[in-house]
Amino acid sequence: MSDVFLSYASEDRERAAQLAHALGQQGWSVWWDRKIIAGQAFDQAIERELEAARAVVVLWSADSIASEWVKNEAAVAAERGVLVPALIDNVKLPLEFRRKQTADLVGWQGDEAQAGFQGLCQGVAHAMGAQVPKAQRASAPTPRHVGWVALSLGGLACVLLGLYAVEAWRATPEVPVSAVTSPIDSTTANASRSPVSKAPGLADLVVGTYSGDVIADSKGPSRSDIEVTITRLDRATVRVTSELSRIGVVDVVLNRNGNQIFAADGNSPFIVDLARSPPTLVFDPRGELAYRGTRMP
Repeated sequence: MSDVFLSYASEDRERAAQLAHALGQQGWSVWWDRKIIAGQAFDQAIERELEAARAVVVLWSADSIASEWVKNEAAVAAERGVLVPALIDNVKLPLEFRRKQTADLVGWQGDEAQAGFQGLCQGVAHAMGAQVPKAQRASAPTPRHVGWVALSLGGLACVLLGLYAVEAWRATPEVPVSAVTSPIDSTTANASRSPVSKAPGLADLVVGTYSGDVIADSKGPSRSDIEVTITRLDRATVRVTSELSRIGVVDVVLNRNGNQIFAADGNSPFIVDLARSPPTLVFDPRGELAYRGTRMP
């Protein structure tokens, strides 16, 4: 049994191979029709793997939306509750699949840090029961575990600071009382110093207005030219609002991994890719719709 079954049109074979490799790099086993052994019945092999896979990634393109094979495989995956769709061309999805959240891989060139690929990985993990890819478990904690790691590091830092303070106290020579600066002198001295510059918080890196599309909605049609505004609540928290009432108002606590700023919890998937110019936003408020946009100047 494979972790991921990859469904695609034969015309998209090269892009499917690229994605199969990238998913394999995440630690998942990937099955696609190139793995059919000589002598096996083609349709039987596909049906067996399709029914056994823990997640089914369907690549929607100009060719696959017209493929009965791909649409049938997507229907089986949707019935099993393991469908993870991805756009590789800007096309209108078949009617029965338009309400599914869809990862945006249009123009993707194999960058594993790209927001669309990260969104696809989240979808695959969710289909498997929110299991984290082996590669991510080996390299970094997931957002849900960051709090515990921070707590552990914080405790260690306190211990080290405490030891440092004790050693500093032991090494500090006695100072005559007359040499101690009075509170007034201390205030005056501090007032004369230049203020210390503060590095921007995570919120400062993502604030702005984004323009894009709702490419899928569980309760309605897709929409174009939708603006989403991100405002700062504090250094690590933002508020997301939109002219579209379906998006509503969502507060997001932020975390960071490289050039990506993402939500610290999974209630409303949120990724801003700072590696793009201008930055791109992937936002799925409450898991009900899929928005993709680009920050406006």
